[in-house]
Amino acid sequence: MRVAFFSAVISFPTLASAVPQITLVTFATFGIPIGILAYHYFYKPERFVFQNLGIRKRELYVFAIGFIWLITIPLLILAILAIG
Repeated sequence: MRVAFFSAVISFPTLASAVPQITLVTFATFGIPIGILAYHYFYKPERFVFQNLGIRKRELYVFAIGFIWLITIPLLILAILAIG
């Protein structure tokens, strides 16, 4: 999941705030469009491999967004319960 990786790179500087909720929200909201743009720019030939397999670009991006939210929601609940 390269989109998730680029999203994590975007949210990494917010770890300095010492509030994990801000990092998780940045990861799941602001990082997704930046991650999709970075994936589109850096891995365009790889996307054609998925296209040859019958996976459309929209399906790839919807899967990436779903995967990111699947990770973020439990972590956000855990951070809220742990920190308060």
